[in-house]
Amino acid sequence: MIVVGMGWQSAALAEHALELVAQSLHMVGASAPDYIAVPDFKNADTLPQSVARRWGAGVLWITRTQLQQVQAACHTASSTVMRHVGVASVAEACALAGAGDGARLCLTRQVLCGVTCAVAEGDRK
Repeated sequence: MIVVGMGWQSAALAEHALELVAQSLHMVGASAPDYIAVPDFKNADTLPQSVARRWGAGVLWITRTQLQQVQAACHTASSTVMRHVGVASVAEACALAGAGDGARLCLTRQVLCGVTCAVAEGDRK
């Protein structure tokens, strides 16, 4: 199963998110994700649903606790993100947490116009 983890700034546009997800999926040789995994503290934003609809994927809302539990497995970290949301990696952590136990990152954090995404593969149950 392929899970795209995403993070975004409040001013980010859906078109940039869609472009970044398309580029990222192409880089890992995947045609579509099974899920778009996003932080639940952004649940008032409609961006994840727009992206998921485009790919026919489900949306997984990842809790702060789940994000914290996978930080050690993340390859990139941002001190700015840590100051703002309390974890150093959002996109990679969402991808890993969403893909389930034993997940592996296929693509580390990618950035485009205020959107970040990462791709993980796993056996989500």
